[in-house]
Amino acid sequence: MRKINFNKQFKFYAVLWILFLPFFACCDSGKSEVKIANWNVQTFFDANNDGTEYSEFAKSKTWGEEMYKERLKRLCSVIKKLDADIFIMEELENSNVLFDISNFLAGEWNPRKIYRYACFSKNEGGAIGCGVLSRIPLQKMNLHSLDIRTENEKMPRTRPLSKIEIKLKEKTLSIFVNHWKSKSGGEEKTEKWRNREECVLSFFMSHALNEGKAVFAVGDFNRDINDFCVKKNGNVLLRAWHGKLLGDEGLLVKSTWFDENENLIEPGSYYFREEWSRIDNIFYSGKIEVEDFFPATEGFWCNENSIPYKYSLWNGRGYSDHLPLVCKVRLLN
Repeated sequence: MRKINFNKQFKFYAVLWILFLPFFACCDSGKSEVKIANWNVQTFFDANNDGTEYSEFAKSKTWGEEMYKERLKRLCSVIKKLDADIFIMEELENSNVLFDISNFLAGEWNPRKIYRYACFSKNEGGAIGCGVLSRIPLQKMNLHSLDIRTENEKMPRTRPLSKIEIKLKEKTLSIFVNHWKSKSGGEEKTEKWRNREECVLSFFMSHALNEGKAVFAVGDFNRDINDFCVKKNGNVLLRAWHGKLLGDEGLLVKSTWFDENENLIEPGSYYFREEWSRIDNIFYSGKIEVEDFFPATEGFWCNENSIPYKYSLWNGRGYSDHLPLVCKVRLLN
């Protein structure tokens, strides 16, 4: 475990769980562009009871191997349909689920489209983490987690920020996978923890940019795009690591949610209480161009109004309460 002390208020540490499918490689893919999908797959637990599951799964009399396999089959059908080079998922229970997904796809799909590379991350004792499947070799995975002890309350459980890298035509893209603190416990009360996670992200994105790498941050931020510091031309100012927004001290990045006319792309990614929000986000900066972006609404995982079919434990139906986001990027000279 590596600890990095910035000041008395912030400490970041890394906890690394790496999955090899079949190996974690360091080489150039030869591709000039890459298609990336991100999806919060909504509490995707396996069939085993490890003691860290959410209570509704731990106490369920219906959840088990059969329902897990059926849900796994539906998840893989979405992965095949979207056909992304890199598929990022939030709310997977453990690396075993990622192995099951990869094995299922390998057994039933075009061999040329197999995801040979993968990684998984979560903090020790956590219920859910983030997984990445990739056709492109992955490099240099690092995790950074909050450890704050200066508040007058115990810090809630959070998920680590994951950073991985890929090579495209000898250019490096740093990908930051996020799953920020939820609003459980109250939006206002929990906002300070998301602010801290924003600081972690901006700090390490800045470091990657200073090293000449393009940066791409993606995931479930549990914060709508309009609740960030939005500037003109689809730019967003992320808080500097000391937690303040002072002039240009934050990191300016682009958001994929705004079109060329600075209008928000419809419909959103998360539908709750009959309202759309855009809490799943993509931010990017450096020598990178987004050629296409859309919330995936044309599929069997949502209805004719684009509303996602939420997974229901009691009957085993549905997919997720989030829509997948799909983005195609190209690195620039």
